[in-house]
Parts: sequence; structure tokens; C-alpha cells
Amino acid sequence: MFISYFSLLLFTCILGSMTNYLRYQVNFSLNKWILTISSILLMVINSFWINPTSQINMILFILVTAYCFKLTGGIVASLLGWGFYSIQVWEFNGLLLLGFLLLGICIGIISIYFEQKNKEEDEWTAITIRNSKQLNVLREVSSAIQNTYELEKILQIITTSVTAGHGLGFNRSMILLMDENETKLTGAIGVGPMNAEEGYKNWENITRNKYRLVDLIELQEKDTFLDLKLNEYVKSLEIDLDDQYIFSRVLKDATPVHIRSIDMNDKDQQLLSTMFNMEEFVVFPLINHGTKIGVLVIDNLVNKKAITNNEIDSVIPIAHQAAIAIEQANLYAKIEDMALKDELTGLMNHRAFQKTLHRFLEDDGQKELAMIMIDIDSFKHFNDTNGHLLGNHVLFQVANMIKDSIREADQSFRFGGEEFVVLLPDTNIATASKIAERIRRNVKNAAFPNETYQPLGCLTISLGVASSYQLTTKSGDHLIHKADQALYSAKDLGRDRVIIYGEVDRHA
Repeated sequence: MFISYFSLLLFTCILGSMTNYLRYQVNFSLNKWILTISSILLMVINSFWINPTSQINMILFILVTAYCFKLTGGIVASLLGWGFYSIQVWEFNGLLLLGFLLLGICIGIISIYFEQKNKEEDEWTAITIRNSKQLNVLREVSSAIQNTYELEKILQIITTSVTAGHGLGFNRSMILLMDENETKLTGAIGVGPMNAEEGYKNWENITRNKYRLVDLIELQEKDTFLDLKLNEYVKSLEIDLDDQYIFSRVLKDATPVHIRSIDMNDKDQQLLSTMFNMEEFVVFPLINHGTKIGVLVIDNLVNKKAITNNEIDSVIPIAHQAAIAIEQANLYAKIEDMALKDELTGLMNHRAFQKTLHRFLEDDGQKELAMIMIDIDSFKHFNDTNGHLLGNHVLFQVANMIKDSIREADQSFRFGGEEFVVLLPDTNIATASKIAERIRRNVKNAAFPNETYQPLGCLTISLGVASSYQLTTKSGDHLIHKADQALYSAKDLGRDRVIIYGEVDRHA
């Protein structure tokens, strides 16, 4: 008998070791079957080779099966255990059957209870982790946004925060902004891949380098991680708002809309599907105190993961914060623009000129920077003859003619009074002289009110041209001085002409 029990113990240890090993190699469902089958083997071996009348292993079988398969498992195991025992002893024992059934049912009910409790705990744990992550992302976004009023940087922060692996985890996001007339949306920024292959490469890069959310925001800011192709497509978008299509409906209802399958009758949905291969996506309205700012679009292009209501809820606070930050950035830009713009002519003012000149000389110190100084000839005479109201009209007209005569990269400013200045980046003095001559000619050929009373019979301007390559010391003041000297030379030589610094000595 001792040998039999020793053999059973040895077999139980071996079976337990194998079972324990296999449990960690398979999923939870197979795990339950392995435990159940092991208990059956133990029951069979004990009944046939050791003690046929023993009920211990049958009880163990019922306990394990009821634990694994709940109420159904407990009942089935009770019947199988009782049947197996009855065959072994050739005896029908109704009381034993009742005992087995009560045991199986009780353990099954207890198992259901504890499974439900564990499930609730797991759900609360998942909710806590998710909320903690959302709060952490929101905190990082808030901190990053508070440090800037630059619209482009704010857009990068928002889109990165909802797509980054350390953010809310969506595969892709893009923002479209409302125009001033509130009639159309224009693409502003996109973060994410254009296809799944590109997305997996980005994820590998993020994982390999262990980027945090703040790291990804900085990389986007430096354009070292920017999704150039996606941004090219997004920034090409100009979508007219129509109440029957999704973007207009989202902004009108001020509520996110979850699209699970594309409606090809909706022009906006059709566009997103065709251009960005979207299948399921969510559109969030960006609205602050009734002001429609734009929309945020998110989707899971790469992993095709279904978007849940909880995930949509996690984006809403960031969408609200985005709307506030974007509106503040727009207001700041307007105030900044007002502070740097001349109210009368619409050109940038002297303060803006000094900032731009300094930036050009600092950033592009090795490139040639040309400057044209412009002065309206005999403007005091015009004002004295026609009055300041008409003089203001002439200043406005000349400013527009200067803007229309220069290139897109050139920048024009009102220097003060009747003087204007043009900065021409990466431009040699010969080209600058040709542009100056075009400005002079266009002004002379234009029609101005009462210009026939001017000393030259029409309204004219004098222009001086200088270049940073003429400077021994790269200084904004030195460049202004040389352009100003050339302008005075033009005045001294009879006005209505262009003079390049160094070609004519005004004191000769």
C-alpha cells in the first residue's frame, strides 16, 4: 500500500510539473482544459491502480472542473465523477450523487462570483490606468501649449499627443482650420503615415529610441520626424462647407461623429477615403465659445483597431483645449500683426523692418541681402498744396504699387513719413537695381490726384540701392546708412531716379 501511495505521489508530482509548464505556454482557454484533463488522469490512475473506492480524486476533479468551467462544468463533472465511481464499485449511490452535485454547483457559483469580482477589478484597473494616461497626456499637452503662441507649434503638439505611442495611441490625426468667412476648411497639419508599412516603420523607430511624448513633439517641431507626404496632402485640402456633409454637420452640432463605414454619397467622407484610405474615423469639432475653429480627424490606418466610445471620450478634452489654444494663437497673431503693421498703408512698420533686417542678417549672413530705400519726391509740397487727407491717399497708393512691383520673397515696409524700404533676400545689387527701376517707372506712370502741381509735373519717387556685400561689418544700421546715402544722391541729382551706393558720390 505504501508503494502504491508513493507511486501516486510521484505521478502527481510529475503530472503537476508538466501541467504547470504547459500552462505558461498556452492561452487561458487551453489552460483550463489542461487542468481539467490532468485532474481526470489523476482520478483514473488512482481509481484503477491504487484505490478504486477512493472519492478524493473525484472530488478534486469536480473542484477543478467547476473552477474552470463554472456552473456547467461543476454539474457535468459531478455526473461524470459519480458515474465513474459507480462503475468502479458497481453500486448506485443516490446520496453520493446529490453530494457531488451540491459540491459542483456550489463551487461553480463561487467560481462565477470570484470571476465577476476579478473582472470588475480588472475593469476598474483598466479604467484607472486609462484615466491616468489621459490625465498625463493632458498635463503634458497643457504644459507644452502654455509655452507658445505659435500656431504651427500648437498644431504639432495637438496632433502628436493623440497619435504618439506615449499619447492617446491613435495611428493618425489631422487638423483642418476654418477660414475667416467660415465657408471652408483648409488643411493645416497631419501626423501619421500614409500607409500601414510606413506606420510600422515609425512605430519601430519610436520603440527603438524610447521616445516620450515631449520628445516626439520636439522632433515634429524640428521637422526631423514630420510626415512630409501626409502634410503635403493635408495642406492641399480646401473643403467647402455644406450642411449635408460630415464636416459641416460636426461643426453645426458641436458633437464628435464616429464613422464606421464610408458613405460614398457624402462628399467629405469620399474625399477622406480616396485621398487617405480611411475606413473608420472620428471627426471632432474644434469650437470655443461658439467660435468655429476647425476639425480634428483621427483614425487607425495601421492596426485597423476599432475605435471605442471610451477612446473618443479621451480625445474630447484635448479637442477642447486645442480649440482654445488655436483661437488664442490666432488672436495673438492678429495683435502681433497689428503691432507690426502700418495702419495707413497696410505695409509692415519700422519695428517690423528692424526685426526682419536683423533676422535676415543673422540667419542668412553668408547670403547677399539687398535694400532699396524709397522717398516720395517733394511730398511736403504735395501736402501743402492738396492737404494731408489727399497726401494719405497718395501714401496708400504708392505702398500698393511697391507691393505690386516686387517679388514674392521680397518684403516692403513703411520706414516713416513718406519713406519706404524694401528688403530683397539672396539678391545681388544688379537685380535689386532692376526691381527698383521697375518700382520707379510704375509710380511715375501711375495716375495720382493733382499730381500736375508737383515740381516735375507728376508724382515721382527717388530710390537708393545698397547690398550687404558692400559692408565691411555686417550691421543693419550700416546697410541702412549706405542705402540712405544712395537715396540722397538720387535726390541731389534731380530726383526721379535709382542710384546704387558707391556709383555716384553725392558730395562730388
